[in-house]
Amino acid sequence: MKPTTAQQVNTLLYYLQTKQTPPFEILFWENLQKIDFDYSANSLQQLSRFFAAMAKRHIQLPQLLANQSGQALVVALAAYIADYLAKTTGQPIAWYDYDRMSAQLARQNKHPIQSQLPADFYASLTARIGHKIYCQPLKLLPDLLQGKDVLPQFIAQMTQTLYQQSQVNLLQSPEAVCQGYLAKVKTGKLQDDAIAFSTYLAAVNFDNSRDSLVQIDEALSAIQQAFGFTQADYLDFLQDASHQAFCYLLGFYIGVTSSRLANVPVRWVSFAQMYDSLGEEFAECLEHSFVLLFEDCYRTPMLVVTNRLFGLASSFPTTAAEFADILQRQNAGHLAVYPYQDAVSATADLPAPWTSAMQAAGALVASVLSRLSQGEPILPSVYQAHTSDNTGGELTAFNPSNIKLLYPHDTDLDTVTATDTDTDTNIDTVIDSLYQTLHQNPQLAPIIVGCFDSYTNLPMGRTEGIVIEIWVYENPRLQLQLVLPYQSANDWHSLKIYPLVSHQNGAQTALTSEQITALTTHFYQALLSTPSTQNTAVKTLWQDAYVNQLDSWVLPPKDQRIQQQNAQLVTRFDFALLPILDNQTNVNMAAFDYTSIDWRGFDLAKYILQTSHHEQSYLQVYVSDNLIKDELYRQVEATEDLYRYGKVVWGVVIKSDAALTKPMSEEERDTPFANYRVSCADILFDPSGQARVEDLQAKASQLMDAVGTVNQPLNAASDVAFYQLHCQDDTSRVFNLAYPASIAATNYRITSSWIWRRHLPNGMLSNSVVPIIIHTHAYQNKAEQGEIMVLPSQLWDKAYYHYWLSLAYEQFGQDYDLLPYIHWQQKYAQDSTDAATQKRLWPKFKPNRAPSREQSSAIGLMSDKLENPMSATAQQQAAIQQTTGQKLADVKPTLQPQTSQAAQTPKPMPPPSLSNELTQQLMNDKLRLQTQLSTKDTAKDKKLLLIAIGGVLVLIIMVILVKLMR
Repeated sequence: MKPTTAQQVNTLLYYLQTKQTPPFEILFWENLQKIDFDYSANSLQQLSRFFAAMAKRHIQLPQLLANQSGQALVVALAAYIADYLAKTTGQPIAWYDYDRMSAQLARQNKHPIQSQLPADFYASLTARIGHKIYCQPLKLLPDLLQGKDVLPQFIAQMTQTLYQQSQVNLLQSPEAVCQGYLAKVKTGKLQDDAIAFSTYLAAVNFDNSRDSLVQIDEALSAIQQAFGFTQADYLDFLQDASHQAFCYLLGFYIGVTSSRLANVPVRWVSFAQMYDSLGEEFAECLEHSFVLLFEDCYRTPMLVVTNRLFGLASSFPTTAAEFADILQRQNAGHLAVYPYQDAVSATADLPAPWTSAMQAAGALVASVLSRLSQGEPILPSVYQAHTSDNTGGELTAFNPSNIKLLYPHDTDLDTVTATDTDTDTNIDTVIDSLYQTLHQNPQLAPIIVGCFDSYTNLPMGRTEGIVIEIWVYENPRLQLQLVLPYQSANDWHSLKIYPLVSHQNGAQTALTSEQITALTTHFYQALLSTPSTQNTAVKTLWQDAYVNQLDSWVLPPKDQRIQQQNAQLVTRFDFALLPILDNQTNVNMAAFDYTSIDWRGFDLAKYILQTSHHEQSYLQVYVSDNLIKDELYRQVEATEDLYRYGKVVWGVVIKSDAALTKPMSEEERDTPFANYRVSCADILFDPSGQARVEDLQAKASQLMDAVGTVNQPLNAASDVAFYQLHCQDDTSRVFNLAYPASIAATNYRITSSWIWRRHLPNGMLSNSVVPIIIHTHAYQNKAEQGEIMVLPSQLWDKAYYHYWLSLAYEQFGQDYDLLPYIHWQQKYAQDSTDAATQKRLWPKFKPNRAPSREQSSAIGLMSDKLENPMSATAQQQAAIQQTTGQKLADVKPTLQPQTSQAAQTPKPMPPPSLSNELTQQLMNDKLRLQTQLSTKDTAKDKKLLLIAIGGVLVLIIMVILVKLMR
């Protein structure tokens, strides 16, 4: 069997690191042994000197590739460079040869790197670092073999790119945000230098132990002592995005570690969710951005961090260890875990109906997992056992055909076929129907078993789970609820299935732990031995996905086997390198799938509101002298309204200044706030935002063809002639101009727009399709509402952002990404300007409002009587038997079908339209944005006030002098 690409690459890396002699020849092996391949900065310096030595001897690629040992050398050194990036940034790495990479690109045909790889040498080896960054390290070799010291710059740029790609999107679900931050410490060490104070956290061993919390406390103490933070520094501290990330990372880790130590189920909720439940008494601040929710109270672990540094709340813990101890005393849970044990038989003596019920439950869940293995959704199901008159009232054997799928209209629980699938199913109604059947038992079945897909709370946080209800109606009766947690495949791992858990305590089930263990043993045995055609699929899924512990970062067996396979050493180097082809571009870009981005769901006001101080400065534009004299100055005046009330649509550039199609000069890139030439473009767009990009492109092309084919404007239709005259005058501007009806009858508009080049990914128009902000009522065809502006690229969809850069790379050999320069300028305050320049930045953002003294004292205080952020329906259901107290309330038993359990929440179906609450929230966002944005020049206002006061004083003095002279 031919070794895989990963096996061959890892074999080369193994011998480089261990310096053991490989079983095959590697060119210059004796020289390579002098290099410390230990992933240190020194190893890169030694590697650069090695390439420089080969350059002096005029050793080039064709010579190295002439024999097998030289090919092994080339692949080994290129692989080490890519592996260095992965190791130093804490990112996983995957290796692809040409065939696998081509297949990968074919599967990702709507991503920015979609392309057809040329069959040349540089595409022979590709490394995927992280989850989205692809690197072809062989491309570095020509420059290195010419003696160019390009390695440090390449490592620095790629490292920054990897850190940027690993930034966590705070607009995701709270659990996803938590997962994103904890991924940075999943190896036990922090691997992201973009997190503030990362050097202070280097000694922390993030292993979810109490000792790790003590180490965090020591690191926070060292930071406080080194910087001497006081409460006066708090707001300035939070203006830095890296400081916020530092607080989020430690807050999430402290919360999850504390809940795991206390064995208590928890979930993360956002500020908006808490605000919906608590109202204005819940102050908005960083510490309340993400809150750890329990059954009857909430905790704010992020306050541990800021309280330790700034002393914000005297009544709140100042150490992570103290926080964990309080949680252990007040919230310790009773979650029971029942892992699968192979070849273990039940030891407890159980009633026969109970055993039959568990076997039916195992068979029912097997049918559910069979659907899951085929990528089908999990549908709520129920199975009712029956007795047979022919066997003296004994239970009939399990029959898979008796499994019934539940829908809101299935009141009699008749069997539902696949054609009855209703995508608009109300999941709450379905589950209510299931519990109604369990309680009423209309068919007087001796056993009913049901299951449905849900979410369940665990000590590691909320995850997906299959809720299983097992009810036996004959004496001795049994009412047992179990949950089989699982995690869908994501960027970090494939599908994972966890052990059965129970949120019920002994008082709720009247069962001993030994009895439940025996019952789950029967369940597992039936699950994996169902005599049906689905048995093989279920067994395979179980062997690939089951993990025996509740841990977010333990890999499922399938991933572990792949890792072990890739780590196997090979005895010969047999890697196929493609030939070097001259004068061939590296990538032939395919068309971007614009339908993958729907701007109609883009909440612009929300993004503007959530920007930090540095991000606000990026959103501003600089008004030069040339722009003040231009009619496009009205666009600057409209910027505030566009940010406040605007919407985002696709636009297509019809024509633009030639300078916009070329890279920015270094001067303009490094000193953006200067009196440069006004660069503008005419952009075609659909005010409704519903037009296909391809149609906009076609209409733009038709218009330019019509303008270019007319020799004299007087010979053309009036609307085309008008636009031709406009094109002939570089100073002419149009706003909300209707598309020429003589060409096509559309509602499209044309507007001249000034392009602030820092708002493009690379400062130039690499593509004619660009997202723009327009007035919400631009469709009313009013010229005064015709201003538009390019959506700042940091708000673009990441896929399109990188596609834009890849187009520049294809044309110029560089992508000219401005983001690293902008981040560097922000980090080192290089974008700060004098007062005169600040006056020319537009719009003006008001400083973030500091919390009041009362709010500061209330930040994060533990609440003993709080409603959970849940839907009104869930609150009404929970009110049946929920009583809040200082101790964590027990998870509700399954005796009441209407009871809402904090441990699991049914997965809701997506609503067909915006709810009233969401609409109101959007309106609130815009109102908040209106209070945050201000176009007033405060310095100018003060001057005018002083002049007015001075004028009044002069007038009074003149009146007095006149009276004296009389």
